[in-house]
Amino acid sequence: MEHLPLNESCNLLGLKLYLLSGLQKGVQLQKLSMRKIAITIALIVGSGIINGSAQPMQVKSGSKKIALTFDACMTRGMLERLEKGLDKSLYDPSIIEYLHHERIAATLFISGLWAEKYSSAVKDFASDTLFEIGNHSYGHKGFVPNCYSLPNLPNNDKRNDILKTQEVLTNLSGRKPRLFRFPGGCYSPSDLLLVKNMGLKVVGWTFPSGDAFNYDSKAVIQYVLSNAKSDAIIVFHLSGGRYAPRTAEIIKAIIPLLRKQGYEFSRVSDLPRYK
Repeated sequence: MEHLPLNESCNLLGLKLYLLSGLQKGVQLQKLSMRKIAITIALIVGSGIINGSAQPMQVKSGSKKIALTFDACMTRGMLERLEKGLDKSLYDPSIIEYLHHERIAATLFISGLWAEKYSSAVKDFASDTLFEIGNHSYGHKGFVPNCYSLPNLPNNDKRNDILKTQEVLTNLSGRKPRLFRFPGGCYSPSDLLLVKNMGLKVVGWTFPSGDAFNYDSKAVIQYVLSNAKSDAIIVFHLSGGRYAPRTAEIIKAIIPLLRKQGYEFSRVSDLPRYK
């Protein structure tokens, strides 16, 4: 397996695992021990997220609902790799097939580039009432500098970036997205105001699953199950391949186990704080 390339990072936790676990020195993620991954995750979540990014969301007690969210990211670099044949695909349809078969509601945050490449998939998502679609920017650029190696989106381009993605997703789905997730979870106070003034609700997460670039499915499963809480919002990825190599396997394991614990699955917009 290739070492994780910094300029292609989509998932914040996956990138932080890269940085904190010494992968830049040649250590491969799938060779890390479960204990090391667990310790790293604990440090990340415990310290919050830096550089003006989304803080872990507080949950409300009472309900037994969990919102599974799936990011469909695509940067220009990822698209170039796809077009050159370096990656076979940036979409694992088995994830959606399983969710549909098990009648699991979910929220899908889709970048504009991804939507244009997989337009038929977006149309299928929109036709299934289990799913809702959110805006995840156009080219997955960071809204603040130094957002975990993501290319920086200039301030003057932010509004157009969001509008372009709104247009792409609305044309494909027939519905205007109401939710927005910042790439990497990074933003400034002015970015929050911009998104709010555009009529969108910002959605962060309670914790990321850690599925990105992670071949250790057992560690991810254990982490998700041990951190699951009522009204939690959890981040996964639709990419498959090297970007999310075990996501399909992971959700097929955790969903039955969470159901046994009494959890139901909800779209983000159906959670009380987003109604």
